Amino acid sequence: MDFAESFTETAREIVSLAWSRGLVFLFDYRGPFIDIDADPVAMRRAVRRLADAALGLLDEGFLFLTAQVDWNAEGLVDIAISVAGTGHRTGDKRIDAALQSLGLTEHPHGTPGSEGARVASGPCPVTGSKVSFAANRGDGILFGLDLTVPATLIDDLTQLPHADGAHAWLVSDSPGTYQSLIRRLQRLGWATATFESAQQARQHLTQLKPGMARPSLIIGTESRVLTGQGLVILREALPRRTQIVLATALEREHVDDGSGIEQHAWPFSPADLIEMTRRTHGDPGPTLGETLPAHLNMRGRPQAVVVDDNAVNLLVASGLLQVAGFEVRSAATGEEAIAQCVAMPPQLVLMDIHMPGLDGLQTTRHLRALQREGTLPEFAIVAATADTVDMNRAACDEAGMDGYLRSR
Repeated sequence: MDFAESFTETAREIVSLAWSRGLVFLFDYRGPFIDIDADPVAMRRAVRRLADAALGLLDEGFLFLTAQVDWNAEGLVDIAISVAGTGHRTGDKRIDAALQSLGLTEHPHGTPGSEGARVASGPCPVTGSKVSFAANRGDGILFGLDLTVPATLIDDLTQLPHADGAHAWLVSDSPGTYQSLIRRLQRLGWATATFESAQQARQHLTQLKPGMARPSLIIGTESRVLTGQGLVILREALPRRTQIVLATALEREHVDDGSGIEQHAWPFSPADLIEMTRRTHGDPGPTLGETLPAHLNMRGRPQAVVVDDNAVNLLVASGLLQVAGFEVRSAATGEEAIAQCVAMPPQLVLMDIHMPGLDGLQTTRHLRALQREGTLPEFAIVAATADTVDMNRAACDEAGMDGYLRSR
């Protein structure tokens, strides 16, 4: 079973439900492309039961569906699937019912500052793999499915096509829809820009000076406001070689009705994005810095490191920073945070205070010492904590932090 394609098909079953609830749906697949020795029906059922539980606990906000695949040379892969939501957390009674339905056992969670957080785990009755659950005090929920299965490598990531800086324009009237797609395109070498309507993108086209790059790819998300017909104003203004794709929640094969507007089921699979990249034509051209919005690629995105030992807090903070335009790396301990900053210094570190081992204050002092000796460049460190004790603000100032954020 091609896991990336099967996982995408599962996501397509979920996206319509998320959209019908008014939730923004985000999807990502990270890691090599693999063929796994597993029952595709069982895998899909295992993910769907977690997604259905998550949808039952969310009234508004974002739903994230992600898979992280780690390959080893022994013919096994570790797969970590996350179904997570951000927004105001539902009431405890609904969480109780969801945990009972999934057969998960709740565990004490006594980390300082974690009052109201909930943690549970148990086996998946479909695959036998481990299922975990975490919820913070008020902002998010996280279901995880972790399994190790035999697999063979389908495609080496180093052999994937590269867009070489070609421009992809993403059009959506729903803020946040494209945050995960932006990162996926940038991994394939695309420079991306976003627009709230086809009319805004058309106006931007008219403002480009001769010699400035036009988009090689335009993707619009179908909605009541944006339709395939609405993208025709862009089709008429661009060469036929420019790919214009309407992402739809309907399950249907690749369609081109003759208008030059292709239709693809949303979310796009890794194979979809690879094919779009392979079809890129022409010289991407110069980006002169004279256009707005600015085109972003992976190298140009500001970097942030989020440090927190709570998986839900880590997810929520990372998601918000990604929406703000950051490329985010995460660390669950102070030691890991220091290693992340040394390996690739960020522009921002969002630091939890209470952690096992090196806490946030100690980690900050260590990072500031590395900056003073010239090992690290200057960057901002901001505390993020659920504490209600004002004295911690003074402790953060003393450690060298630049700011202090208190969550609900």
